[in-house]
Amino acid sequence: MTAETVAECDIVLCVGDTTFLDYGSIEAKKEGYGPIGKGGNGLILHSALAIEPMNGQSIGLQNRLNHPKP
Repeated sequence: MTAETVAECDIVLCVGDTTFLDYGSIEAKKEGYGPIGKGGNGLILHSALAIEPMNGQSIGLQNRLNHPKP
């Protein structure tokens, strides 16, 4: 739905954010994650929110990537 709405707009702002999801203190989640931040263990979440600039209304989540840091 976000892609169709964005296609109808002349201008769209794409606001990005990076969040570190630290699972270092959860024993069951130690496997399969990579190092993050200052000694943490988890995932890095990159997300991008599409916003219509004329009225400041959010259109939706444009993209989201979860990945362990190599």
